[in-house]
Amino acid sequence: MNCMPGVPIGESRTGIIRLLHEDDRYLIVSKPAGLLVHRTPLDAYEPENLRDLLRQHFSGRIDPVHRLDKPTSGVIVFGKDPEAIDACKRQFESRETVKEYLTVVRGHVDTAGCIGKPLPKGMTGAPKVARTTYSPVARCELSYAVSRYPTARFTLMRCSPHTGRYHQIRLHFRHFRHPIIGDSQHGDKPQNRAFAAHTGAVGLLLHARRFEFTHPDGGRLALEAALPQHWLRMEQTTGWTLADLASDAATLGRP
Repeated sequence: MNCMPGVPIGESRTGIIRLLHEDDRYLIVSKPAGLLVHRTPLDAYEPENLRDLLRQHFSGRIDPVHRLDKPTSGVIVFGKDPEAIDACKRQFESRETVKEYLTVVRGHVDTAGCIGKPLPKGMTGAPKVARTTYSPVARCELSYAVSRYPTARFTLMRCSPHTGRYHQIRLHFRHFRHPIIGDSQHGDKPQNRAFAAHTGAVGLLLHARRFEFTHPDGGRLALEAALPQHWLRMEQTTGWTLADLASDAATLGRP
């Protein structure tokens, strides 16, 4: 197995694509925000997508085994053969994978918890069970007013979706009344604009930091994607220390 976390292997209009891990079964990269994972009818106007960009550098089959929204950055796994793809998808279905995201939300969140609001599996349909656990990492209060309050409060969160519903994390935090900063579809638009103006962090602040699954050839594979550079612009304004989240990693351990 060949682990070379952090090597740039391509570039899109929105940022650098970095290799996290490659072997005979999988190609795993860090996707920049603003890039589609693959071509879809809903985004037929988009001039590029991650899978097509990777095909310029890698021969053979590569198909994504899970999804990331276009504005979300972070770890994305591609399988190279049907058995590898099915092995990872089965772990998703049986909830044996570990998915950890970092996000910034409006307001102060003081304790860890779980959001259990049912959501549709796709854009429409009957709501089904959906669970997202979360824990606060850091909080800050910035001295500018957006609404009736004289200051603005934010929380850096670590969260894990335990089901795979459409826009699950984004919808759950809106339901929690702590919408994700930079979410133009489900968030607080005045707060989004003010936060970007004061910190320099533009766009959806949702990053797929960690992904872990059992490799079909043996061992437990854990990947970590470094925070995008625009996140690091928040450090001075918020007082948060983010440098320890600014590196890529790939480890293969025992199951």
